Amino acid sequence: MGESILLKREIAKRIFAKEFEACRELEKSARSDPEAADSKVPNLLISPLGLILNRVFVVGVVTELDNIGTQGEMWKARIVDPTGAFTVYAGQYQPDASIFFSTVQVPAFIALTGKARIYEPEPDSVFVSIRAEEANVVDEEIRNRWVVDTAEQTVERLEAFSDALASGYHGEEVREYLVDKGISSELAEGISIALERERAPQEFVKLLRDSIKEGLKSLDLDGGTGAKTDQKEFVLELLREMGGNKGVDYAAFMDAAVSRGIPEQVVEEVIHALLAGGQCYEPKIGIIRLVG
Repeated sequence: MGESILLKREIAKRIFAKEFEACRELEKSARSDPEAADSKVPNLLISPLGLILNRVFVVGVVTELDNIGTQGEMWKARIVDPTGAFTVYAGQYQPDASIFFSTVQVPAFIALTGKARIYEPEPDSVFVSIRAEEANVVDEEIRNRWVVDTAEQTVERLEAFSDALASGYHGEEVREYLVDKGISSELAEGISIALERERAPQEFVKLLRDSIKEGLKSLDLDGGTGAKTDQKEFVLELLREMGGNKGVDYAAFMDAAVSRGIPEQVVEEVIHALLAGGQCYEPKIGIIRLVG
């Protein structure tokens, strides 16, 4: 039984950057399962919504890539999804991922599996990252499918967490309450732990809900009809025309778009949606470049 639980927890979880960056270390003493104290059980993180994880599966746009190694290759990458960005590392002990990062061209849509890592140099200073295991270039359709699937799973987790919060139960009571409602025992346990740790859980729930809504809207950038859609298409064409391979200065682009009759608010909305959807990125501060 212990082995099956361990294998289950090693499954790579889908999680948005906004929730991932808020993860913290899950102390083995916090677990109700006595087998969790076993030294063979991997170090786990827990999100503010109670997702317990060790490995993650993410899909996004690699927008930055640097070799930061001093005595060999150590790659640091920034992978953007519609809610934020993951920090990813790959070194000599991750040869497949290192080879990938040494050859991939920025920007690109990539799918990546890796282990979650946390570093706390000081009590109020926490850095959460991914130690890459495997990465591959994918297309925009696969990225969009990951966003939709991850949004569905996150919303289900949000609903379970909100339900638990409203119930007023704690500890074993809230675990039993959630399991009776069909929630998995692992998530029920995670939620019960998260409820005790989070000082302002409702604020994070709202923040994540808003991020997901914005992220899903960004995927439908070319959808719809009417004058506003035409304006969005015009902004995209102008960005392609002015940006070329190097990108365009945001202020200069804004001036050019406004001079052609596009409202400043529409330009800001389109750029925000493109950034959130991973369709453009900032190679440098103030410079906008389309992906592809």
